[in-house]
Amino acid sequence: MGKTKQLLIKVLMLKRIFLLIVIFLTTFSCQKKGCLDPNAVNLDTAAEIADNSLCLYSDFKKADMLSNICDNYILPAYTNFNDQTLLFQDLAVSFTENPTIGNLEILRNQFREALLAWQAVSFIDFGPANVILLKTQVNLYPMDTALIKENIALGNYNLESALNNDAKGFQAFDYLLHLPDLNDQEIAYYFTTNDQVKVYLQDLANNLVMNSQYVVNEWQSYKTNFKNNSETNAQGSSTSNLVNGLCAYFETYIRKGKIGLPLGVFNGFSQQEMPELVECYYRQESLPFAIAAMQGMKKYINGTSFVASENRLGLDDYMNYVGATQGASPLSDVITNQIDAIIVSLEELNDPLSNEIFSNKSAVSKCYEEMQQLVPYLKVDMTSALGVLITYQDNDGD
Repeated sequence: MGKTKQLLIKVLMLKRIFLLIVIFLTTFSCQKKGCLDPNAVNLDTAAEIADNSLCLYSDFKKADMLSNICDNYILPAYTNFNDQTLLFQDLAVSFTENPTIGNLEILRNQFREALLAWQAVSFIDFGPANVILLKTQVNLYPMDTALIKENIALGNYNLESALNNDAKGFQAFDYLLHLPDLNDQEIAYYFTTNDQVKVYLQDLANNLVMNSQYVVNEWQSYKTNFKNNSETNAQGSSTSNLVNGLCAYFETYIRKGKIGLPLGVFNGFSQQEMPELVECYYRQESLPFAIAAMQGMKKYINGTSFVASENRLGLDDYMNYVGATQGASPLSDVITNQIDAIIVSLEELNDPLSNEIFSNKSAVSKCYEEMQQLVPYLKVDMTSALGVLITYQDNDGD
């Protein structure tokens, strides 16, 4: 009787478990799935679970997408970048005229704001920016500190020459405003007693403004061609330029430049860490700039307004329109979620990154792996879905 009773108890328990499973599945299945994309013609506001694979779109208007990205992201982001460089230029003059510790700190703070503004436009790597190779003039690192010292000492340099690209831009300011082995008082005194370095700092600021102003001005005429060149996705089209510029910059200058190189991923067989290759090595603050770049990319891809954060027509909607998926999920969601995962992994790190790659290398490696995972989503899945041919070459062997 004891064994029979135990058997009955087990049967009753199994029945209860089965009943709970049925109730759970019934409850879950009763939650309505539907399209929650506001740009779709069948937006279902009553849906409780988003399934954008169900979304239907009218004929996708690439011209509208390009106009939105241009007017609501590119132009205001470049204007902000130019405004921040102009303010930096003014404060550089104030500092060189009165090199106090207080003015040094004010200039450093504006340096940070201007560099954050650069991150939001850095991946717009086509059109006017590509004409003057803006990224190599504005934020090339590591710096050639020996060349900077030589330029200051001789006072004979041409900042418009490519030979001086690694002796100017944001990373030259990083070096000059955070001179190693000197405290703030000593840095202020260095500027007080050295007219050549004052001139060099002002010339660097003028050169930065000249380049930011050039791009802002050129976009006023270039924007018409950008918006109208929407008939095809072939090489040279606006969609091709937009996608290729984005993919190339992320792969080479964010994934590789900001994390991979300092981590030692590309340092041959040894994989030896190279901390001196981090962005803003002398300021000892790198992570906010990487986070800002990823946040800007997310807005750019999703057609989000730079100023108002309104979600409008973007590459995400274009991917939804063509039914692009990765696995069982809409590709646009996969890309957005992966960018979010990268931002989270960056936020979990601590500055200075040059120390973190030693003291917390597993977390930095995880961050790099998250970035690496985004590469095929952008470079393979997105380009294939949109019919865009990759026109740049990557020789990383990855």
